[in-house]
Amino acid sequence: MKREPTAPWWTRSVFGRSLHDERRALIGWSIGLAATIVLELALYPTVRDNDMSALLDSYPESVKQLFGLTDFATGTGYVRAELFSFVLPLMVVVFGVLWGSDAVAGEEDRGTIDLLLANPISRRRVVGEKAAAVVAGLGLVSTVMAAALVLASSAFSADVPVARLGAASLMAFALAAVFAILGLALGAATGKRGLARGVGAALAISAYLLSALGPLASWLEPWRVASPWYHALGVDPLGHGVPVGHLALLVLSAGVLTVGAAEAFDRRDLGI
Repeated sequence: MKREPTAPWWTRSVFGRSLHDERRALIGWSIGLAATIVLELALYPTVRDNDMSALLDSYPESVKQLFGLTDFATGTGYVRAELFSFVLPLMVVVFGVLWGSDAVAGEEDRGTIDLLLANPISRRRVVGEKAAAVVAGLGLVSTVMAAALVLASSAFSADVPVARLGAASLMAFALAAVFAILGLALGAATGKRGLARGVGAALAISAYLLSALGPLASWLEPWRVASPWYHALGVDPLGHGVPVGHLALLVLSAGVLTVGAAEAFDRRDLGI
């Protein structure tokens, strides 16, 4: 008696299909992050072995604050300035916004949303599973990032504690998740992928500038708490470990945005 062929796992849910559709992007971004980490940390022995303290001391305090140049010659200071001040968080945030904005609005642009909703599944569940897939994918990429940091830190004698690298990677992941779900929510509410990407990216950059420039301008300082960048990396998880309260706030923000996206998508007339 012949057995009926079993359907691939990724065809059995919106979550699985979403991850499968982005498998090449997940691999590509993971490789890109790992390569960036290795290239940056490969330069650390040169920085450590050359006395740059006199040069750095000549910089204004505001410049050192902005670019994280305090204790730059140490492994922790170098990783903070070269990788976590902007480069790595920006990479995972960009990936998150691109994927999030495409998750729902991309289905409409490609004309596949009617096929998806023809299945016995509610619109809210579609958004929920899409959001879960985006977060899971970001978690995978962030795990690769953390592993590359640990291995490269050891290989190039940066000697940054593993727990601190994990803390910074976790906060970068939470930051990216917030902006990814924001992009998803914008796409679900408007059905316009380009608009969701543009607005999502603009808000991400604006939030970064608010967090980075806050200490340099007294009138901006009180507003830093409105920036997810501040809650993720402005509290220096690389130096102090996971800030539980700030992490909880980021998780709550992503949850609220997911609920809002599901509500907006459920109420919107798709014209199908």
